[in-house]
Amino acid sequence: ACASSTFSSVSPSGSLTHTATVTVGQYVCFEVQATWSSPRTPMDSDKSCIQMISDTTPPVLNLPNNPKIEATGPNGAPVSYTATANDLVDGNVPVSCTPISGSTFALGPTTVNCSAKDSKNNTANGSFTVTVEDTTPPTLNLPDDPTVEATGPTGAPVSYTATANDLVDGNVSVTCTPTSGSTFALGPTTVNCSAKDSKNNTANGSFTVTVEDTTPPVITSPSLIRTISTGPTTPVSYSVTATDAVTIPVPIVCTADLNPVLATGGNFADGVTQVNCTATDTAGNSSNDSFKVYVSKLTIT
Repeated sequence: ACASSTFSSVSPSGSLTHTATVTVGQYVCFEVQATWSSPRTPMDSDKSCIQMISDTTPPVLNLPNNPKIEATGPNGAPVSYTATANDLVDGNVPVSCTPISGSTFALGPTTVNCSAKDSKNNTANGSFTVTVEDTTPPTLNLPDDPTVEATGPTGAPVSYTATANDLVDGNVSVTCTPTSGSTFALGPTTVNCSAKDSKNNTANGSFTVTVEDTTPPVITSPSLIRTISTGPTTPVSYSVTATDAVTIPVPIVCTADLNPVLATGGNFADGVTQVNCTATDTAGNSSNDSFKVYVSKLTIT
């Protein structure tokens, strides 16, 4: 490419400035010819060629700032990133990185090496570090606050299942207090559980076991009692018993014709009297039963 200029006069110094746009690396030729207005010997024209400055500058890499990513599984985590490069001459140029964006990165630090090359084979190299971390605790799976019937005065043995799963380690052990299979006292008891993964990330949780007494006592009364009258009233002995899983012994109240009588007996008028008995445990659960007492003036055969 050549640039030429024509002028009719110059400054006393004889200087001339001319600007032309050319491609980097090409040769540019220029020719200057002067014609003087006053009678003088014309200056021979001058023609020169020079080579423009070459491109030796590599592109500029733009890389991520050492990202930290949470692990999604035992193999680490897939990581996507953006790496670009810009060149003074070529503008945006492609970047090649290893491991590539979208790869699964293992737990811990991994160096990503990148390079970019312009049309003159000027190459830029750079790197950054992707760190995959495990900071997520396991997930606890605990019972939904079970309610258990008491089996004795001290409560009830309760077995339960508590598990934990970790994104990286999979199933991990769970520690709970009180332990499964322990005897739980009547009422609510909080069970505290924890699980820890290999990175010492710890999950804590709890649930409540409630032992209740909703079972009434079992009452046992005699069948029909027959006896001979000995006067206006006749003492009659009988036995009424009750058993309960929690309350020992169980209080019993018996009434005859709406009048309280002793649980072991009482004075009965001639004829048939129904005795109604109630056994009530400490939780307020009650059972009822009845029997009849027949007092006769005649000899019973």
